[in-house]
Amino acid sequence: MNNKLVIHYILVFLMVVVPYLSNAQYALTDTLDYDVFIHKVIEHHPLSQKAKLNGLKAEATIRSARGNFDPVLESDFNQKLYSDKLYYRKSYSSLRFPTVAGFDLVAGYEKNSGTYLNSENQTGTDGLWNAGIELNVLQGLLMDEGRTALRQAKAYAAIAEQQRTLQTNDLYFSASEAYLYWANSHAALQIVQESIDLAENYFDNTKTSFFNGEKTAIDTVEAYIMWQDRKNLLQSVLSSYTSTQKNLENYLWNEDGWYAIEQKVPTDLGNIVENDNSIVFSLDTIEAHPILQEAQFKLSALEADRRMKREKLLPKLKLKYMPLLTPDGGEGLPGYNQNDYKWGFSFSFPLFLRGERGDLQLGKVKVQEQQLELENKTISLQNKILNSQQQINFLANQEAIQMENVEGYRKLLWAENEKFNFGESSVFLLNKRQEKYLEGQLKLVDLIMKRQLEQLKYRYYTNTLDIPNQ
Repeated sequence: MNNKLVIHYILVFLMVVVPYLSNAQYALTDTLDYDVFIHKVIEHHPLSQKAKLNGLKAEATIRSARGNFDPVLESDFNQKLYSDKLYYRKSYSSLRFPTVAGFDLVAGYEKNSGTYLNSENQTGTDGLWNAGIELNVLQGLLMDEGRTALRQAKAYAAIAEQQRTLQTNDLYFSASEAYLYWANSHAALQIVQESIDLAENYFDNTKTSFFNGEKTAIDTVEAYIMWQDRKNLLQSVLSSYTSTQKNLENYLWNEDGWYAIEQKVPTDLGNIVENDNSIVFSLDTIEAHPILQEAQFKLSALEADRRMKREKLLPKLKLKYMPLLTPDGGEGLPGYNQNDYKWGFSFSFPLFLRGERGDLQLGKVKVQEQQLELENKTISLQNKILNSQQQINFLANQEAIQMENVEGYRKLLWAENEKFNFGESSVFLLNKRQEKYLEGQLKLVDLIMKRQLEQLKYRYYTNTLDIPNQ
C-alpha cells in the first residue's frame, strides 16, 4: 500500500509539476518575439526591399511620360560648293514647346544665302525670325499620344503603389503564417515531451510494482509499448518542428543580412495574433482595398487607351501659323509686321479606317474584360471577408469547447490513475485515458493556431494588417 501511495504521488507530481518545470526550462531559452520578428521582416527582407522599388518605378514611369512635353531644340544646315561657287548655304534652328493643351509653340531662326538660292528661301543678310503655333484641329485636339501616355503613366504609378502595398501585405502574411506554424509545432513538441516523461514514469513504476509482486509481466510490456508509442510520436512532431523552423528561417533578416534561429523559442501560441474585435470594417469601403484599387487603375489606363483609339477615327488636320519677324531699324532686332507671316495646313484621312476601327474594337474588348475582372475580384473579396468572419466565430467556439474537453480528459486521466493506484484499473485503460488527453491537447493547439491564422486572413482580406512603420 505504501508503494502504491508513492507511485500515486509521483504521478500526481508528474502531471501537475512537470509541465511547469518544462515551461521553466523553455523560459531560460531566448524568445524570438513575434513583434520583433515581423518588424525585422518588413524592414530587412529582400522582398520588402523589392516592394519599395515600386515607388522608384512609378517615378520613372511618370518622368518618362512627361518627356513627351519636353522642349525640343532642332537645327539643320546645308551648303553646296561647286566650281568655286557657293550655290547655297541654308541654316535653320527652331525650339518647339509641346503643351498638354494639344498644341505646340514653335520659334525659329532661318538664314540662307548663295548664288543659286531659290528666291523663296531668301532671308536677307540678317536672317529671319519666326514664332508661331501648330494646332491639331480634329484628331489630337482632345487627346493625343503624349497626353494619353501621361494619363497611363499616372495610372501605372498608382498601380505600382498598390502593388507595393500588396507585396508588403503578402510578405507580412506569409511570414506571420510561418511563425504561427512554428509556434504550433513547438507547442505540440512540449505536449508530446511531457507525455513521454509521464509514460516513462508509468513504465518505471509498473516495473517496480512487478518486482514487488503487485503487477504482472504483461503490465510492464504494455507500459513499455505505451512509452515507445510516445517516443515514436515525438519523432513525427520533431520532423514537423524542424520543417516549420526551416521555413521560418526564410524570413530571418536583419541589418547584417540573413541569420539562423539558434536555440530560440516562439512567443506563446495564444498571444501571436490579437483578437479582431476592435477592428471595424464595412463592406461599403471595400473598393479601397489595394487589390480592387489596382484593378480600377488598370481600367483607367485601358480607358485612356480606348479614348486615344477612338480619336484615331477623326481626320488629321493640322493648322500652322507663324508670324515672320524681320530686322528693324538696322539694329538687328526682330520686328513684327502683321502682314509678314507663314501659314498652312495638312490633311489626311484613311478612306476605310479598317485599322483604326479594329484597334478601337480591341480596346473596347480589353476594357470590358477588365470591368468583368474588377466585378469578379470585388465579389470574391466580399465573400472571402464574410467567410473569414464566420470561420473565426466557428473556430473560437470550437476552441472554447475543446478547452473544456481537455479539462475533462485531464480529470478522467487523474481519476483513472487513482483507480490504477488502488488496483481497480489497468495499464491499458490508463493508456487510453492518456491518449485521449494527449489528442485533446494537440487538437486544442491546432485550433488555437487555426483561429489565429483565420484572424490573420481576415486582416489580410480587409487590408487591416498591422504593418510596422517602414
